[in-house]
Amino acid sequence: MRPPTTITPPYAAAPIRAQPERIYQLLNETQRPQGEHVPILLAQLYGHKEWESIREPLERFARASGLFEKITVKRLGKSESSPFQILVKHGGPPRNLVDVGYGVSQVLPVLVDLLRDRKKRMFLIQQPEVHLHPKAQAELGSLFARISKSHSKQLLIETHSDYIIDRIRTEIRNETIDPKHVLLLYFERQNQDTVVHSLSFDAFGNLSNAPPTYRSFFLEEEKGFLGIF
Repeated sequence: MRPPTTITPPYAAAPIRAQPERIYQLLNETQRPQGEHVPILLAQLYGHKEWESIREPLERFARASGLFEKITVKRLGKSESSPFQILVKHGGPPRNLVDVGYGVSQVLPVLVDLLRDRKKRMFLIQQPEVHLHPKAQAELGSLFARISKSHSKQLLIETHSDYIIDRIRTEIRNETIDPKHVLLLYFERQNQDTVVHSLSFDAFGNLSNAPPTYRSFFLEEEKGFLGIF
């Protein structure tokens, strides 16, 4: 008989992540959709070898997105079980996580779990763009493309962000990711029903089978701005 196959359960990220705290306690690092475990995980890894494997890509994304430059853990005691703070540096002295843009605390759980997890599993991520400015949203698209290719992860992302989608199209054109490995499901409301369109990309990042309603809102807004009726 063949031995039973071990299936790695999918990772799930909730659409709204946990609010930041000024001081954290080392309690339970069990993975949760709202990301409450991530600060505890960072404190446990900080200063160890695995921390360096996360720090470099995390800070590279942060600098490219304009969110921050560096993240550190400050212990409020001499033991590893002491309470701690998450400090973020961005153009000045490090500040507490609660004192910087709210988007940092919302995207941090998604980033840390994606970068740390080395298993080939599916990631279910809802609205990763929440509370992020356009530049940071776009950089998420690049990060998703790189991670999907380099770590062989399946990413199922629910998003309202055109910036993420457009950056993934750019990464397809730049050959960061194969268009055959990208699928866009567009949900269209038709009266009381919802029609799901399966959209594919060519080698240049162009959508080849988008329905007329796809991005029609943006086209109408642009025409209105230009005075074209």
